[in-house]
Amino acid sequence: MNKTPNTPTPTKAFRKGLREVKVGDVDAVREDLKSALGITTRQSLAAYADGKRILDVETAARIEAVFLKYGVSACWGE
Repeated sequence: MNKTPNTPTPTKAFRKGLREVKVGDVDAVREDLKSALGITTRQSLAAYADGKRILDVETAARIEAVFLKYGVSACWGE
């Protein structure tokens, strides 16, 4: 019996969304994202933004809601 290696679960990066936020709103967006993700450090936020953390559907929806609040409709991408 051939065993296939476990394939990693696809992740989503939202670095693109951070680039599209207005300069004056960047700090507020970062704080709202930290709150939505339940994290407190900028390193953790960077890991999520780079797609290094796995997101469940509810968390992804909260991230999208934060970006929509600040006028960014397409937030997913690197």
